[in-house]
Amino acid sequence: MVYDCIKHSNKISFDYTEISQENPSLPARYDLYVFNYHFSTTGWLDTRSVKLLPGIKGTIVLEILPNDPFVYCSPFDFDFYCVLDPSMTLKHKKVFPFPRPLDHYSGPLSKKDNVIPIIGSFGFATKGKGFEHVVQAVNNEFDEAIIRINIPHGTYTDPSHQYAIELAAQCKSIAKSGIEVKVTHDFMSKEELIYWCSENTLNCFLYDRNMPGLAATTDQAITSERPLAVSDNATFRHITKYIQPYPSISLKESITQTEEIVKKIKQDWATESFTSLFDAMIEKLNIKTSAYPEGSVTLNTRNRKSLRYKIEKRIIKLLRFYYKSSVYAAFHLKNYKENLQWLPLSV
Repeated sequence: MVYDCIKHSNKISFDYTEISQENPSLPARYDLYVFNYHFSTTGWLDTRSVKLLPGIKGTIVLEILPNDPFVYCSPFDFDFYCVLDPSMTLKHKKVFPFPRPLDHYSGPLSKKDNVIPIIGSFGFATKGKGFEHVVQAVNNEFDEAIIRINIPHGTYTDPSHQYAIELAAQCKSIAKSGIEVKVTHDFMSKEELIYWCSENTLNCFLYDRNMPGLAATTDQAITSERPLAVSDNATFRHITKYIQPYPSISLKESITQTEEIVKKIKQDWATESFTSLFDAMIEKLNIKTSAYPEGSVTLNTRNRKSLRYKIEKRIIKLLRFYYKSSVYAAFHLKNYKENLQWLPLSV
């Protein structure tokens, strides 16, 4: 989603390429490299080796804690960090906050007024989604309403589908008389999901999870331009800058008060806005154009069977037990010439 924004940059032109553990080589002829580093998909990469490349190197940072972009990546290895969290206020010369870029959508939106309120929520069957909180909130405010919950079966999140089935049963069991709960398990495209959200009187997400990163489910809800309600959870900190969280604002108040705010968020996070912020960052980086000889650089991979890796993992487990929270730690041994790679404490 980021590449679809930055490819429209007025300051620099991009070529897109992919690397893998089997083929970690990149051409050495560019003034700027933007990585999409993520611990789960590119954790094999020794990010210290990006310094072997010419020019300026940066990365997109998706998984972050409040004002902490270095949960899962080293602050030493890249020249800049495009942090997908507009609430980020950390004063760091390498850190540039960005909004979550919303996908461009030109399809239809349902604008019908529902006689019976329809409250919608969706997401994979993972802990902390709070679907039961949505049902309870509707119970508290409405005598008649329809709750639509879509929990698609995930290949990796819930391969047996058992948890999704349990969530559906729980939500139906706590609904009072007059409240109809409809649970589906459809895997929809983004376009289908946006339209699905536009059919709801209110899209509602009452997470209670504790993990890095911002919620992605609200992207399609915002694009649908329908009223929105979220909980006071850190995963929605990019939204609570605009909208008061539930229960500070009730579901009924959310229906009447948030539609125009949602449209404002959609405008602020549009592709064009992201591209403008990216171009402003490029100017600050003051990139120098140079002529590089033809060739390539092979990036280093991390050996997870090495003694060094096993020691790091052991230290991290000990620190995780000590701090009992998802924080990060940097290890610098004076007898070594380089910093050990930063690792997540949730290893």
